[in-house]
Amino acid sequence: MVRLILLALVALIVPAHAQETYPSRAITIVCPFAAGTTPDLIARQFADALSKRVGQPVVVESKLGAGGLIGTEYAAQQKPDGYTLFLGSKDTNAVLVHLYPKRNFDPNKALVPISLLGAIDNAFVVSPSLGIDSLKDFIEASKKGRTFTFASPGVGTNLHLLGELLRINENLKMTHVPYRAFPTAFQDVMTGRVDMVVAGVPPITGMLAAGKLKALAVTGPKRAAGLPDVPTTKELGYDDLTFVGWFGLLAPTGTPQAIVDKLNAEARAIAQQPDYRASLEKVYVTPASGTAAEFKSLMEAETKRMGDLVVKADVKIEQ
Repeated sequence: MVRLILLALVALIVPAHAQETYPSRAITIVCPFAAGTTPDLIARQFADALSKRVGQPVVVESKLGAGGLIGTEYAAQQKPDGYTLFLGSKDTNAVLVHLYPKRNFDPNKALVPISLLGAIDNAFVVSPSLGIDSLKDFIEASKKGRTFTFASPGVGTNLHLLGELLRINENLKMTHVPYRAFPTAFQDVMTGRVDMVVAGVPPITGMLAAGKLKALAVTGPKRAAGLPDVPTTKELGYDDLTFVGWFGLLAPTGTPQAIVDKLNAEARAIAQQPDYRASLEKVYVTPASGTAAEFKSLMEAETKRMGDLVVKADVKIEQ
């Protein structure tokens, strides 16, 4: 009888001990964006910082396709044990659900938020040869009958929706030109094949500094660190055009709350580390953190806003 009681106690103790010692092996962060892109850099910088804090390897696994849908679905299908995490974004966790209704997949039900990790500013960018000196000039030229084209990384991306927001709010004559290979869009704007590109700030700073491109405005709540002379849309009187890209850490639904809490605490601590902050700020990403509840509220608000915009812009993806 004593032996049976001891065995029962061991059975109870082992799961608790396993949970207390999380993580006891390597963690994978699924990233639905290509290597070398800003979100990939965020994932790798965070993985390195997290690995140093928890004493286990943290690897980044790229799962590309369908504008992030493939990687998002893959992450959501993994065992909810804290060993597979996901780098979510405005695209994956606020837009996708509205673009693929037939998939019956809601990322915000399939994944639980852990922490916001970072944010990036976006910008409306043209060639200096376009003859447009400001966002106001661009808007006035369109209202006087001039038709413009604008490029984005693809149909239904958050940057496409930002361009549509400008078109709808100001009733402009603008035609969307999607690009699979987004760097080509910058070259096409420089040569005049496309009038404007809607882009995140990180990949355009070099071209702006070289005078090859010109930013008419940034869409963050304040001026971008790398572009101190470029006004915000809010400064210019276009409050509704405030539109920030963001990235955060999530896990498959069902992940134990104790693990979510631990990872949130680690993310918040990492966000305060000077070397980590510098690694993100170097590529024009603003480090961020906060509670899981705050991240959830952000995703819910952004999902509604993006859903309304998808409907207004009549954005559809072939399924």
